[in-house]
Amino acid sequence: MSFDAHEEKIRKIFAGDAKFEIPRNQRKYVWKEKQWKELLGDILYIRRKQLVEKNEINHFLGTFVLQENENYYEIIDGQQRITTLLLILSAICAVFNEMESEEEHGQTRQYIVGNIGLKSQYCRMKNNSIPNIGVIIESVAEYRNNLISKSIIDTTLLERTGDGNKGVVSCFYYFYNYLKDNVEGIEELVAFRNIVLDMKVIHIASEDELDCYDIFEILNARGVDLEDGELLKNYIFKYAQPKYSIDRAKEIWNKIEKNMEECNGNMEQFLVHFVTYRFYKPTKDEGVFKIIKANTDKEKVDELLDALLGASEKYIWFYHPKQCKNKKLCEILEFFRLINHRQFRPLFMSIFEAYDKEKISENNINKIGTFLTNFSFGFTFVMGNNSNIIDSKIHLLSQNVYKNPTKESLEKIKTELMPYYPSYKEFKYSFLNIGFSNKNKKYKNSNNRKRMFYVLKTIEECKQETNELVCNISECNIEHIMNDSETNEVTSKIGNLLLLSEHINNNMGNASFNEKKEKMKRSKLQTVQNFLKYYGSKEEWTEELIGERTEALISLAYNEVWKV
Repeated sequence: MSFDAHEEKIRKIFAGDAKFEIPRNQRKYVWKEKQWKELLGDILYIRRKQLVEKNEINHFLGTFVLQENENYYEIIDGQQRITTLLLILSAICAVFNEMESEEEHGQTRQYIVGNIGLKSQYCRMKNNSIPNIGVIIESVAEYRNNLISKSIIDTTLLERTGDGNKGVVSCFYYFYNYLKDNVEGIEELVAFRNIVLDMKVIHIASEDELDCYDIFEILNARGVDLEDGELLKNYIFKYAQPKYSIDRAKEIWNKIEKNMEECNGNMEQFLVHFVTYRFYKPTKDEGVFKIIKANTDKEKVDELLDALLGASEKYIWFYHPKQCKNKKLCEILEFFRLINHRQFRPLFMSIFEAYDKEKISENNINKIGTFLTNFSFGFTFVMGNNSNIIDSKIHLLSQNVYKNPTKESLEKIKTELMPYYPSYKEFKYSFLNIGFSNKNKKYKNSNNRKRMFYVLKTIEECKQETNELVCNISECNIEHIMNDSETNEVTSKIGNLLLLSEHINNNMGNASFNEKKEKMKRSKLQTVQNFLKYYGSKEEWTEELIGERTEALISLAYNEVWKV
């Protein structure tokens, strides 16, 4: 491994014809106010020390790993700091311009742009994924007479999408606003600028790309400042040779990141679930990257990348079930989304992969998916059991399906999980605590409403002979047969609840039981018709009848609707 490492000031690194580019393995700009505030605090601390000690104070900023190319440096490690420093210098430039100090503006300008000949200039930072950096630097690099704050940056040129683009704009204005409000006079701003330029780093440079990737990995061996996803990117791009393979790797990784944007940005969670079903669950001491590195042949990183892409496409289904074209599976995944259940994701991921490899059929997926839904309904939804009870079991089952993608492996899931399923007595006892109310504090919240709506909707669908009447949450409401009560919990139980179309439900109000029965006759829902069949002759709706119907519905749920 051949490289040069030495201590250097920022003013030297940002001087001459220096130009920086962001390579494939680097994350987007992710620093937030916390990091900006810490850096600003360091600068202000140095300034206070200077005023007292009257001499130069050295401040070490960390390590920059740069790959030397013919006309530019590729940033292997240090992107966040280099980007932030250039934005700070840009903010200083803007304030000097407002102070009408063309000389100091020019003295600062040279560190954010370089010159080609006498007239042409270039931005010292090139980041194709975050073009706003270039917009900011080019805007402030031009000295303008009568500059006003509103026109510092041409906002029409700014990209509005992407956290990175928003982040660099926020960073610029964070430092610009501080300097504008707190720095008094040109001399003080010069001192602030010099502190930034005199900060020192360990500058590690190498002409060999693989050496740079090795240095990057060594520096971050303990995961400092980097998440597993970033280390994994670096590892993949390091071994994706020759060059065209790296370009392909970049394209695929970008697709994976885009898929994760549809999953609330949960890249790290996705990787944990991916590793769990393929190898074993990561721990504090052995994270995702270490596991993948130890279990993946360097010659097969392309296969790893393809597998990650395929898994990421299916992972979207957990957040957006309707993107799944299998109607039954869509319903299954909707249930797990409703209860925010993530425990079975590694298992589903191994099942999806087995199907993609044509090892199991769609019918197999639907059957095992239905079992997992019904099992989770009893074990988690009703009983509220701690997932840790079966956590290790799920991981082993998911690994078994991945290694042995057969019908027998799917049957083993049922065999292994059934001992944990509640008895009817346990199920009934816990179900009695489920309810919904608009008035009673114990049952009054949107989550209880969603859960109860799911129960009523699923029972309705089970009782319908056709799929012509599909309950939609926007079309039906939950009606309390005995008027909802703030103090009487019985009125919140499932035995007192019915689904009704919004039109019928809105006309109910506090009508009497007999009046409500008349209005219910207009409903085509099977559960409403069944209610009228069994209770339509009753003159009064009592707590005893609510208890009777509650038990009947619990029995229906356990023995028919969610039967395992």
